[in-house]
Amino acid sequence: MDFSRLQYLHHELNSTAKASDFPSTILEIVIPGYSTISQLALRFLGLDIGILVTGWVFVYGCRTAWQHIYALVHAYLQEHYTSSIEIDKDDNLFNDVRDWLAEQKTIKPMNKLKAITDYSKKNEDDVFDERGYYKHKLPVTRYEPIHGTEELYHNGRYFKIIRSIKKGEDGSGRFIPGREVLDVYCYGQSTQPIKDLMVHVKHWKTTQAKPMTSVYRAASGGHWNRQSTRPSRPLSTVSLNQKDKSGVLDDINEYLHPATARWYAARGIPHRRGYLFYGPPGTGKTSFSFALAGVFGLRIYCLSLNDKELTESDLSQLFNYLPDRCIVLLEDVDSAGLKRAEEESTPAESAEKKDDSSTASNEEAEEEKPKKRSKAKKSTCSISLSALLNVIDGAAAHEGHVLIMTTNTPESLDAALIRPGRVDVQVGFLLATREQIRETFIRMYSITPEEQAFKGRLAKKSRQPSITDPETLEDLAKRFADQLPEDTLSPAELQGYLLKRKNEPQKALDDVAKWRDEVMEAKKNGKKLVGAQ
Repeated sequence: MDFSRLQYLHHELNSTAKASDFPSTILEIVIPGYSTISQLALRFLGLDIGILVTGWVFVYGCRTAWQHIYALVHAYLQEHYTSSIEIDKDDNLFNDVRDWLAEQKTIKPMNKLKAITDYSKKNEDDVFDERGYYKHKLPVTRYEPIHGTEELYHNGRYFKIIRSIKKGEDGSGRFIPGREVLDVYCYGQSTQPIKDLMVHVKHWKTTQAKPMTSVYRAASGGHWNRQSTRPSRPLSTVSLNQKDKSGVLDDINEYLHPATARWYAARGIPHRRGYLFYGPPGTGKTSFSFALAGVFGLRIYCLSLNDKELTESDLSQLFNYLPDRCIVLLEDVDSAGLKRAEEESTPAESAEKKDDSSTASNEEAEEEKPKKRSKAKKSTCSISLSALLNVIDGAAAHEGHVLIMTTNTPESLDAALIRPGRVDVQVGFLLATREQIRETFIRMYSITPEEQAFKGRLAKKSRQPSITDPETLEDLAKRFADQLPEDTLSPAELQGYLLKRKNEPQKALDDVAKWRDEVMEAKKNGKKLVGAQ
């Protein structure tokens, strides 16, 4: 193939190019062969690429300059004429705003969402196979905005909500590797529009779902971690006599009232309130604490002093991080083995006791071993009594929260821990009375409003239709309670028995005598398993 004509054309094009063509020279450096392409387009197409390139550079420059000016103006307006409120992820309002935002129509359609499997909401459509066995359907999948910026109008005002992860220090100066936050912006030098929006979100949340209770538990390092958010427990599900129940409700209601805090302050009295719930296991002490949190809309902070990793410094820090209004639940304080500092043995005393024990007889030593093991078990708690008392009502103790302590053996507690001022109200949770047995039976087999819509399906799928007639249910409950002894069974034991027959009230009545005899026999012989040989 003859390339001589092509070489000649290339030489001719290059010879016609002006040496002073500065833009073409620059473009030749950036785009190799530009001058050749430009001359070919001019000769054969009559198109001057240089004009197009110059126009494109001009448009691009104007666009870049506008973006830069816009960023400067926007930053200035945001700095001096924009208000904002930051919401941390640990705050309940974070979830409320996030859920509300997911249902709003934003200025720019949300084309990127995060899918989350919500185990708290399940499909209401029951699925049964041909044998009548229930098939679990997948929980509901909900969608929420992903990290980024969302813009919307609400009540005629412009809002911008940015979801991001921030790094920095908390209020105590400790570095935090990353925390998720929502920043809500609006134009203006007042944050009142954002506050009004937060009030609207709260009211919206109350109409969307049942009341929820946030549960926090102590984590290593003196921090609270939100363990779960569960539906608030109704007070009617707690087996406690109405007098004690109403008394605690009225007392907490008065304590939480803002006027009470001012009354305490005017008289120089620390604004604190302590409660001791005592009674056998399974009588509803913890359940009542969670129900109280739901009634008053408080978060509940659960703390176990048996945690071996919990130090006195962590305990103090945990109480310092409590919000102004909450419930602090100290579970099973009797099992923590708290003791006074003077009760701790010194090395010399330990050596003396060792010498004394070496002179005892073998039989006496064998008798003392269980006692020593028991004492060692009680002293495993790393928190001293004085440290606990200091965080409860010391000079720098936190005020405004509700302190609830639970115990199975109140007689084992130190008198200093439950004296007035630290424990103001003591509530005994007893084993089930006959009236409580009857109420438990009725509560178990009554149809709730939520179940009413599915009553037909429940009756069809259960081996025996549920009793809905109040008179019939009342009669069964009375006959059931008459066959059980008072002050012997815990509400938890009754509930466990009825749960195995939750759709069969008549069967629960028919089998109760046999179950009663087995339980009484196990209690008599000191066995923990019913029916064990």
